[in-house]
Amino acid sequence: MARYASWSELEVGVPRHYTEGATPEAFRSGLAGVAPPGKRPKEGRVSHYASGVEGKGPLVVSRWGEAMFE
Repeated sequence: MARYASWSELEVGVPRHYTEGATPEAFRSGLAGVAPPGKRPKEGRVSHYASGVEGKGPLVVSRWGEAMFE
């Protein structure tokens, strides 16, 4: 896990790490890991996940900041 020395480093690093790690392949792999026997993830869900991640890195930072600090 990345470590940040300041809020400005966090604002730059988290969106980059989030988009690098939140890939359709990672989502597919996670779903496959918990799938019932004989089932596999629906490709439509996997492709939709990819579009839901785009541009959300800054939102992750702002929501985390709101949740953690007064």
